[in-house]
Amino acid sequence: KTAYEIYQCDWSSDVCSSDLRPPALPKIKFFHKTTTVTILKMEPRIAIIGAIKEEIAGIKQEMQMTHTLRWQTGNAFVGEWQGVSIVLVRSGMGRDRARRALIEIAEKWELKEVISIGYAGALDPSLEVGDLVVADQVIAMDASRPGEEMKSYSLDKEIFKTIAGDRGRILLTVDRVAATPEDKKQLRDKYSAVAVDMETSALAAEAQARNLSFISVRAITDTADQELIDCSHLVAEDGDVSKLKAGWHVLTHPGDLKGMIELGQHAKIATANLTEFLKPYFISREQ
Repeated sequence: KTAYEIYQCDWSSDVCSSDLRPPALPKIKFFHKTTTVTILKMEPRIAIIGAIKEEIAGIKQEMQMTHTLRWQTGNAFVGEWQGVSIVLVRSGMGRDRARRALIEIAEKWELKEVISIGYAGALDPSLEVGDLVVADQVIAMDASRPGEEMKSYSLDKEIFKTIAGDRGRILLTVDRVAATPEDKKQLRDKYSAVAVDMETSALAAEAQARNLSFISVRAITDTADQELIDCSHLVAEDGDVSKLKAGWHVLTHPGDLKGMIELGQHAKIATANLTEFLKPYFISREQ
């Protein structure tokens, strides 16, 4: 059998083990465990990481997928997009899940670059739904640690210039949703950021620790003057939005239905713009 076939075997199956002599079985089991890592690490890949399935849906639909990997809070899709080898990741929402996802894939594949994609809330009043924010600096706010309230990460300048030119943007990462226009104005006044998300700073820190090139591209789903429903209670254990919890929320809070539908429409626009924006960069990497 090839290494891949051995990796795919169900070792509890009589069919898989029936044609193997008993003395050889332990050796092949060991081979199965060690060779898997070698195969995965063979080709350097670009990691594209989004928090929820909607954020990565456009790329996932277009990529040529070879295999997948799943863990408790996320999953990865391996293959090619625009002729470039990638690992496309749904990490789950929040900094802890995002960091865990990057650690998970970095231990299995050789990565040459990490791109954080997804949705963001606008802090800059000039930003509209679907506008893209390519950050050259990420600020992490941690209200739970007053002595470490702010950390700053500068992102890869060469990639930034390739994607966005010379226009710098500051992205702020927080632990809770900035739900009201007042919340957003306070964050903008304090940190001079143009948009806010909940994952990027953790990915920037982990990429920096691993000496990996890193960039963040976010699409706006709610404007600075738009009030949001706090959906944090709708997040399932795997870090994605639970349809069951969302349905129950609508039943118990029918007044929120219009806002949730609107946000869903904005998300579709954001996903389409993210996908189209990244295509020329990946096409240039393939050449």
